[in-house]
Amino acid sequence: MMTSHNPNRSLVHIFCLSLSSLLVLYSAIAVYDLVTRESATAAELAAGVVRIALGLSALGVLFGWGWFAEPLQRQVGMMGAVFEADYANLSTKSRIRLIVLVTMLSLLLELVLIRWLASVFPVYSFYKNFTMLACFLGLGAGYAVAERQPCAPALVLPMLALFVGVITLLRYDTGALYLIFSVGWLSTFDLPVYFLLGASFIVCACICYPVGQLCGKLLHSSNSLNAYGLNLMGSVLGVMALFVMSLYWLPPVIWFAVTGGILLLFVLSRDAFMPVGITSFCVLLAILAWPVQPETQRIYSPYQLLERTAKPDGLMQILSGGSYYQKVYNFADNKRGGESAEDRYVRAYYEFPYTFKKAPGRVAIVGSGSGNDVATALRMGADHVDAIEIDPAIAFLGTKYHPERPYDDRRVTLSINDARNFFRTADQKYDLIVYGVLDSHTALSHASNLRVDSYVYTREGIAEAFRLLKPDGVLSISFTLVNDALGFKLSKILSELPGAGKPLAVRVGYDNARTTAFIAKRGKDVTMPDANAFASIGFTNVSDYFAQPYPESAIPTDDWPFFYMVERAYPFTYMIALGIILLLSYFFVRRTIGFSDPIDRSYLPFFFLGSGFMLVETKAITELGLHLGGTWVVIAATIMLVLVMAFLANLIVTRTSLKLAGPAYAGLFLSLLVGYGFAVSHAQWTFGPPLMQLALSCVVLTIPLFFAGIIFSSLISEARINISTAFAYNLMGALFGGVMEYNSMYFGFAFLYLLALGFYVLAWAFSWKSASVRTGALLTPGSSVR
Repeated sequence: MMTSHNPNRSLVHIFCLSLSSLLVLYSAIAVYDLVTRESATAAELAAGVVRIALGLSALGVLFGWGWFAEPLQRQVGMMGAVFEADYANLSTKSRIRLIVLVTMLSLLLELVLIRWLASVFPVYSFYKNFTMLACFLGLGAGYAVAERQPCAPALVLPMLALFVGVITLLRYDTGALYLIFSVGWLSTFDLPVYFLLGASFIVCACICYPVGQLCGKLLHSSNSLNAYGLNLMGSVLGVMALFVMSLYWLPPVIWFAVTGGILLLFVLSRDAFMPVGITSFCVLLAILAWPVQPETQRIYSPYQLLERTAKPDGLMQILSGGSYYQKVYNFADNKRGGESAEDRYVRAYYEFPYTFKKAPGRVAIVGSGSGNDVATALRMGADHVDAIEIDPAIAFLGTKYHPERPYDDRRVTLSINDARNFFRTADQKYDLIVYGVLDSHTALSHASNLRVDSYVYTREGIAEAFRLLKPDGVLSISFTLVNDALGFKLSKILSELPGAGKPLAVRVGYDNARTTAFIAKRGKDVTMPDANAFASIGFTNVSDYFAQPYPESAIPTDDWPFFYMVERAYPFTYMIALGIILLLSYFFVRRTIGFSDPIDRSYLPFFFLGSGFMLVETKAITELGLHLGGTWVVIAATIMLVLVMAFLANLIVTRTSLKLAGPAYAGLFLSLLVGYGFAVSHAQWTFGPPLMQLALSCVVLTIPLFFAGIIFSSLISEARINISTAFAYNLMGALFGGVMEYNSMYFGFAFLYLLALGFYVLAWAFSWKSASVRTGALLTPGSSVR
């Protein structure tokens, strides 16, 4: 039944205001660029006028909404009415099939938005979960009104095309000024970053809202358990689709083509607004395929956007997310003596670790990248080099474009693997292990307390590498220190390694004045050889400075792997951003769902189940990544395993008439306590053969989600439960759990088990209370059950 409150119209209003705000910001940047130019060509002036016109149009939407409201609302109303009329004529069989396809669409849309935004503006990668939480908000709100308001999925593609267009303009049509959205500028009062995060958060929620609404509507086409099972099948297909696209390094135009194609072919195929969808789809693909920088080769690896460009000397340079990442050098022996002063300095940097280990027999290069370190090891007489690189696209570029062709040498074994997993499974001993400025290029743009999980630089991670050294082996770690705290941490970890002598710290200045090499040797103190000669190059011994005491609580461990954070803290920048998200979520829910109806306590268990699920899934991904390797394949497999656990739980509840919720709660609580015990004791599951270790890891980390799945399925099977409403509460709970996950920045990841346990206890308490109320109602004459 239609009411005066129309969520679809509110949705369009919110979307237009948020997108117009981003467009005004884009125009303001253009005005600033024009004003600060010393001169401009006629073409540049014309382009500037167009950009300003776009900004003025956006201002018109912001301050003159009344002029646009009525025609837009009329069109939105027609979209909803047309779709509902077509939907009413769908057979039950068609609707059941659509459950799988639309759920696949919802998950694929969420994953595609997360990947694409992080590739355009890396700030989305550092503010983890923000895009995912926005999608949860939109999907959850859509589920909540699934049966109360007309559904208008024809809105999705126009909104998606407009959003992608504006974000593309902000990134690629603002010159170097796009850096105002970089984390390198991040501070407590960095308004552009917060504005970008907040506006895009609302827009992503708006885009996902109609999809969630349609998912909720379709769930009523079958009984709750069957519908949930089909929903999980769709989720599995969504993960598989992105897995295949990541496997082949396919670009965003393919990601969005698959997502939009599902919507056009299976949802809007008979809709009268199909032409609007097709037009929007074509515009979307044209924007994504636009060669904004034709001189640059773009590769979308499973981890990041890589851009291959050329240095002035013609050799390859690699950018990541638009920022410098790696350079290739040619230091072949026939070049020695004819190099520039800069190249001689760089050569001295790469050859520095070999000052402490002449002609090493076996060398391991951690983060071998495009091949500079590997080429150096070969030139310095290494008998064999194990090159470890997690990103297959970077290794491919190094194999193809490095002039010395180091990866083609028979002495080199390239391993596409996570460094921790490689060292844990290695059966070789090394004369020299070199960390090749791993991750620290990105750290150049980090704020001092930015959250980045890095298990490579934890105390346990470095100790695993050190254990693989031969009796007189050497460990070399080079890092661009964005602040001195990182140097203190590395120095303390190396000095406390069992069997290590006093480490050496030398400011080498490669790529950045703060790049420092840390050298540790098994059984001996490390001293600066020929100090005067290296001082003449520009290398400075800073060992005494970094040997100062540093708080033990700030040393990264496998439980608290935040190497880049100065100390355990709730960074104020994150608190501001999370506060913005909570306020915007409240605003979005108020405008779409509304607060006219009281909260039904019988649905609160679903909220807390969602919160707990989010925390346990996060812990499972991080822990399995730690033990099996933090590669994209492991992460995708973990998500699949979680979905399979939920599917099996739902299947068990479907096939039995037994009341399983009570035993499942007991199993859930026990499994969480066991997982917490393993986490705090840093158990590595190293007993038994590798397959047994793998099986035990998977079971311990995901069995809580199996029990939670039994509880969820048991609750939705009750006749009184509206499944779309249950999903709405569950997704909103997952959003809240995603916000609570940031507590790991202070307490560590093991704490997530206790936090999840608290949420699951609340779910049990409200489940028990609701059951008691229902029992009392059934015993009261004249009572009814809602």
